[in-house]
Amino acid sequence: MSRAPKQQIIFQEKLNIPKEFIRFATPKDVANYRAEKLKCSVLVELGAGIGGQTIAFSRRCKKVIAVEKDKNRARILNQNLKKLRIKNVEVINGDALNKSIIQKISKEKVDIVFFDTERPEETDRTLSQIQPPVDKIIEFYSPLTKKIAIEIPPFTQDIETLKKDYNFESEFLSLNSQLNRLTLYFNELKTCGKSVVALPSKEKLTNSEKAIKSKRVISAENFKNFRYLYSIDPAVVVSDLTNELAEKFNASILELNKPVLLSNSLFKSYFLIPYEIIKICSSRQEEILKELKEIGAGKVTLRYNIPPEDYWNVRKFYESRLNGKKEVSLFINEKQKEAIICKKT
Repeated sequence: MSRAPKQQIIFQEKLNIPKEFIRFATPKDVANYRAEKLKCSVLVELGAGIGGQTIAFSRRCKKVIAVEKDKNRARILNQNLKKLRIKNVEVINGDALNKSIIQKISKEKVDIVFFDTERPEETDRTLSQIQPPVDKIIEFYSPLTKKIAIEIPPFTQDIETLKKDYNFESEFLSLNSQLNRLTLYFNELKTCGKSVVALPSKEKLTNSEKAIKSKRVISAENFKNFRYLYSIDPAVVVSDLTNELAEKFNASILELNKPVLLSNSLFKSYFLIPYEIIKICSSRQEEILKELKEIGAGKVTLRYNIPPEDYWNVRKFYESRLNGKKEVSLFINEKQKEAIICKKT
């Protein structure tokens, strides 16, 4: 899972949940967003866990059938439902691909199936590591409904291979400007090929059906054209929708360690953090320090690739030699050996 600030799950303050189960629990804003999107009469949730998403579904659906393989999680889920006096959720403890469980569920007129797959621990994640396999989920539950939504790890590398056999939308969720979830919406649940949604604002960006000729620059040196630099939400970068975002705001793309947008206009988006460009100079430390002194900087946040063990040493190198009060951010264009000194707007 992507690194992100800890977020509360629904009714966390009312529930006594062991810490080891909180780590992968669905954050409140994510749970509420998906529950609203998938509201229906009868929803089946596979891999329900301790109920972060289940509780949200119960408030939008007439009935929820929650299947959880792990006994401890199923027990906590039942306890949570009881504490909150939720009565429209049926909990089934067992394997979601077990034929007897599927047969039991099939007695209901199922509208939507939502599956939260198990997350592999490996750094390099592929579809083959996801359990249960996505194709098995679809094979076993398609006879019940074609409306299937499957959550998988956001950094799964070979998602595109699924498009050979299935019709789906890849929706990346950003929570407070951090990549948080990836959900695949199949068949009738699909609204586009790929999308990113920023939570809690719900600002949405979708892929373009036509080829986009993005404006790319190799340097920010032309100060007259580029007054502002924008860092981009990681969810947009991972989803490969940077071109669409640049086109939306008629901005240029500059590839640093991560892509940023450049523009002479100031605009607002929950996918962007705006900075005003103060100075552009050589990336040599002595030159950067000279410019920092001239603009009266005192605090310098490094916003480029640097080994974690070196971050504070480099930052102290600058700040110990500065007497100003301004807070600035330092970006580095390694290819052009230029430093871009900015301040947040």
